[in-house]
Amino acid sequence: MNVRHCVLMLVIGIIIWLPQPSEAIQTSEGVRITIVHTNDTHTRIKPEDNSGKSMGWATLAAAIKKERELNPDTLVLDAGDTFHGLPLATLSNGEIMVPLLNLTGYDAMCLGNQDFNYGVPHLLELSKRLNFPILVANVAYKDSGQLPFAPYKEFNLSGVKIAVFGLVTPETKLKISPLLTKNLSFLDPVQQAQLMVDKLRSHNDLVIAVTHLGIDPASADKSTLVAQKVKGIDIIIDGHSHTILPQGIKEGDTLICQTGCYDSYLGEVNVTIKNHRVVDKSAKLLGLKEVNQLAPIPDLEVLREIERSTKSAQPMLEKVIGQSSRKFQYNREQIRTGETELGDYAADAYRGICGADIAIVNAGTFRADIPQGTITRGDTIKVFPFGNIVQKIQVTGAQVKEALEHGVSRYPADVGIFPQVSGISFTLDSSAQAGKRVVSVEVNGKPLDLTQKYSLAVTNFMHMGGDGYSMLVNAPLLGEYGLADDVLAAWISRGENLRSFGQRIRIDK
Repeated sequence: MNVRHCVLMLVIGIIIWLPQPSEAIQTSEGVRITIVHTNDTHTRIKPEDNSGKSMGWATLAAAIKKERELNPDTLVLDAGDTFHGLPLATLSNGEIMVPLLNLTGYDAMCLGNQDFNYGVPHLLELSKRLNFPILVANVAYKDSGQLPFAPYKEFNLSGVKIAVFGLVTPETKLKISPLLTKNLSFLDPVQQAQLMVDKLRSHNDLVIAVTHLGIDPASADKSTLVAQKVKGIDIIIDGHSHTILPQGIKEGDTLICQTGCYDSYLGEVNVTIKNHRVVDKSAKLLGLKEVNQLAPIPDLEVLREIERSTKSAQPMLEKVIGQSSRKFQYNREQIRTGETELGDYAADAYRGICGADIAIVNAGTFRADIPQGTITRGDTIKVFPFGNIVQKIQVTGAQVKEALEHGVSRYPADVGIFPQVSGISFTLDSSAQAGKRVVSVEVNGKPLDLTQKYSLAVTNFMHMGGDGYSMLVNAPLLGEYGLADDVLAAWISRGENLRSFGQRIRIDK
């Protein structure tokens, strides 16, 4: 009996010592559901990827796992622009993100517009390797009407029924190569959200939309509009506009949440459900300080995966292509509203390498500085990460004028259609109506002749009507000169300096 008693006590001791599973957080007020969320990380997987402002994926993953440990009734969601961004990701066609997302433990995500740069067939291949679904309810094949991705996913956490559906901005068809979207229909987010709510609301306690829409006033399809028009969405986990919402914003009964971008913050939403109804919901953002307090040790598995993927690509990224005596600063707002040194230098590269009369570069294609000092292959990919091809096309002066008018049509809004130019100068009359704003146009010092034919350097993105440059679609192709980052690299390697600045785009306010 003594031996049996000792064995029994030993077993009991072991059971007590073993880590016990966390229990759902249930109080007299109800069941607490936690939603942890990210958006617009743009493959910033290391802290140094955003000048030290990013957490880094290993820290992010550790915090997310700790959140789930503290409350097992946790959903982890991402609102897109996740697979595309820095050179390390674009070189692998986004594949480096798959193991990182799986190791972190996401439950669902939607796609962002930049993710579509890889094309739907490749995104579907990536999705097969994910341990969770990609949700997009408003993208369909034109020919069949079928959705490439699942529109929604339902969960049950401690008896609480939750539905999550996804939406992506219709701006996608303007922001990436038209070749990649020509077989796709981007459906109205409001209409598709209403269809989702009609289908899901009656048998779910909590309805969440994970969206890549944003709240930018310049965007037609905003998450705020969805919340206004569609009743029955409890929470919108949003992205696209890179907006920091410390406590979220309320639009009617809908709480809209967004973390900004580049994993600078981790989002946390807490929802209390009682008797199948939402009785309380609140949002907050965790910065690096709060995340380090929550999980002081980065996730080691994620660290090892980052090290492995970085090591394989490093030799190519570190190849030196030239030197720069100055830094060409990238400022998103400035390059989308006026002439900049970076814009001028890149436009000169397009025109110089192509031997064209004129170059027009849409401002939305820029993503980073050209640093001072040693320039590497990775630096040029950071500036132009989208894989667009620089082309020389033949246009009339009238088409050039129409392109410039389109480029400045939404000024002073900072939008990606704004033109950075070379070989041409003009005055923007901001007081005039759109379509009649461009005056005093000169090509290499001579007035623009609307009937004359000119050679124009642009990307295939613009040539195919991207960013709304439809006037260029049928222009004859005179030649192709390689990827935009290769063209920039070739210009830098030739030791070219900025030829002029300050007189290409004059703005009359």
